[in-house]
Amino acid sequence: MLPELLEKDAAMTEGTNPGEDRSADEHDHAGRRTRERILAAALALFARQGYAGSSVRDIAEAVGVTKAALYYHFRSKEEILDALTEPIVAELEALVARAEARPAPPAAELLGTLVDILSRRAALIRALTEDPSAPRHLHRPELHRALSAALAAGPGRPGDLRAWAAIGAAQLAGFVTVKGRAAGAGTPPDEQAAEALLRGDRHLLGVSEREEIVAAALRALGPV
Repeated sequence: MLPELLEKDAAMTEGTNPGEDRSADEHDHAGRRTRERILAAALALFARQGYAGSSVRDIAEAVGVTKAALYYHFRSKEEILDALTEPIVAELEALVARAEARPAPPAAELLGTLVDILSRRAALIRALTEDPSAPRHLHRPELHRALSAALAAGPGRPGDLRAWAAIGAAQLAGFVTVKGRAAGAGTPPDEQAAEALLRGDRHLLGVSEREEIVAAALRALGPV
């Protein structure tokens, strides 16, 4: 009798769990998709009308959800900004960790990674840095300190002044080029284009341009 009950219980379990799992998976997928659309719509709005000029209602209407539904995913507009900048912050923190490793990586590698981040995260960086009302989420003084120390460290390496000059050259050349390219692109990104930008797999600078910017920064650094 007991084996029969166990077999019946197992059959019932096998018959119900897969459907429940699928339902949970579909619910999770729908939630992730809504979250992604909220972030993409927010980025498109911030690029078009600025952080201060975009309200939570604007973002909700762009996605086609109620404010209550949006608040289920994000408690405030600043929390949306946190989520938008999280990928960039993570990449910058990874660069800091590499710069702080000993021995320090080659200067070209560190500067090349910095320019790569600028190139792939162009639209978001531009949208946030041009709006003085946006919180300074991308202000990372520890990045400059770590990069400067890595570029200036070791025998035969340049001093702090040339290290800072090299970092400034990479950032200025990269950002000015990115800004001009983005401005020349016409209208700000729509939601679909913003989703691609959030993935960070689209360069706004070509390979030769990135190499030229790194070379200019290395010239500012001088012989090492």
